[in-house]
Amino acid sequence: MERHAPHPLLTRLQVALEARNENKAAQRLLVAAGYYTEDDAEGITSLVMRHCREYGIDPREVLGDDAPQCPPRIVMTPVFTMAATHPRTGRWRLAEIERIALSPRLLGPTRFVTRMDERALEPRIRQGAYLVVDTAQELPPAGVRANVQGMPFALDLSGEGLVVRLTCYDHSRDCFELAALDSAQPPRTVPRETAGCRVVGRVVWVAQEL
Repeated sequence: MERHAPHPLLTRLQVALEARNENKAAQRLLVAAGYYTEDDAEGITSLVMRHCREYGIDPREVLGDDAPQCPPRIVMTPVFTMAATHPRTGRWRLAEIERIALSPRLLGPTRFVTRMDERALEPRIRQGAYLVVDTAQELPPAGVRANVQGMPFALDLSGEGLVVRLTCYDHSRDCFELAALDSAQPPRTVPRETAGCRVVGRVVWVAQEL
């Protein structure tokens, strides 16, 4: 197979990586460079920007003064357990169990990450899945059946911690209907105005193994 000289931008990127003692990344770059043709400017620029973001390289060092602004780095985001409750009140409380790398665009001031600790919504949401919960969305949909059209919401149930169920709001009875996909777990009805239940937010993003 004919071998071509690496693109000048990729050569400069390799030098920048080696200057930071990222020698393994520089070696992997040589392999990746073989997938790009000389006229694939967009693909090469994307590859350069990904490396700049991951290894803290100023894009201007590789692309010149007209380089686009480097996208924000992936940040380590705290993950909170669903099981922690306050010993006196029984309410769910934030207790960090780990941190994961997550794009900032998935987060915001009203969102947090938790990890599904049960099988109630399998196979839709598997045990161990990472969930992004948006606390700005507090009222589940009305006029639908929880186990068919209900949205996955996180609720703070006294003494149980954070519970994620397919949830809808029954306007006529002013209550929430909670449903699981596991037939062994019957549906539940919880009055909206009660000290034992608080809607924390809607699950807006799920990461899990297929």
